[in-house]
Amino acid sequence: MKIRRLRYASALISLVLLLSGCANDNHHEANEMPKPIEVKLTVAPTSAKVNEKVSFEAKVTQAGSNVDDAQEVTFEIWKDGSDKHSKINVTSAGDGKYVMLKSFNEAGSYHVISHVTADSQHSMPSAIFEVK
Repeated sequence: MKIRRLRYASALISLVLLLSGCANDNHHEANEMPKPIEVKLTVAPTSAKVNEKVSFEAKVTQAGSNVDDAQEVTFEIWKDGSDKHSKINVTSAGDGKYVMLKSFNEAGSYHVISHVTADSQHSMPSAIFEVK
């Protein structure tokens, strides 16, 4: 009976040591900070005519490399003075670019924010553009 208890205790101690070793490895990886994502938002043209297509591009990089697998890229657009915001999800066009084309049927000053989530980080660059 004592041998059985000794084997059980030995197995339990081995398991605890094994799990604590794994926990230390995971803890070390969790403390490493990921490189920051960088998002460059481009609007072209910045002064468009009514019903002319406007290109919105979010170029996403991390540590100098293109990011084509962002968890989320959304363009939020609204006209100055309006409470109505439209949010449009976009997917990768390759080379770290997330692109959307949109036209506007009302003249005015507009705002755009690109919401980008990648590698557990979020970036929200914004721009203003005109429609005449």
